Amino acid sequence: MNIVLVTHDTPLGRYLAGALNASLERGLDRVILERGKPSARYYWRKLRRVGPVNAAFQYWLAGRFNREAAENLPPTEMPDYETSEDVNECHFGPDDLVIGFGTSYVKARTLEAMPRGFLNLHTGFLPDYRGVKSEFWALYQHAFDRIGWTLHYMTPRLDAGDIVLRNQVPWQGESPGALRAELLRDAVPHISALIEAVRARGFDAISRSPQGEGQYFSAPRLGEWIDWRMGLRSPEPSAKV
Repeated sequence: MNIVLVTHDTPLGRYLAGALNASLERGLDRVILERGKPSARYYWRKLRRVGPVNAAFQYWLAGRFNREAAENLPPTEMPDYETSEDVNECHFGPDDLVIGFGTSYVKARTLEAMPRGFLNLHTGFLPDYRGVKSEFWALYQHAFDRIGWTLHYMTPRLDAGDIVLRNQVPWQGESPGALRAELLRDAVPHISALIEAVRARGFDAISRSPQGEGQYFSAPRLGEWIDWRMGLRSPEPSAKV
């Protein structure tokens, strides 16, 4: 059995790789950093769907999330790693425990070739907040008891697979990007404990619970971001947890 982490080549992905590796008795067996970028077709479809103003805003927001997260993550030493343009080009062993975070969309054929499945770390409380920028949407809706992270099995349907681990994390007034960093920091010891249990007892150490009905969210648009910013002061953070 190998413990494999597949993540994106960003401060968030590199922190998760370094922190998980350091927390495990034997470290991670394999780390893969995705370096591929979305295609021109992807950006063209986004432009047509949301318009030039929101497309530019969402590009800026993604960079802001990464910057704020990086500012709120402790320095970690990266383990040895390999790179790939796309997770669907990677090959895994039949008994590998594979965990993904922030990867590109994992195709059905990739999942079918993985008898042990593919776990995904989602920085949202499933099934309530599927999709992207889950931290923002929980804050936007004042759903402060639904801020958290979820480790779940991937399926062809995005963020809908069985839940393995899930934890609520109190909000202390952080920005959405800084909150994502806090969610990763909270998730590391829980995922580390799961990995150690699987190494000791095998895949029977993993319990899984089906999800109920949930809701999907796309990237916020400029107007939604402004609405949230204007309402940031009320109620106070202490009353929101």
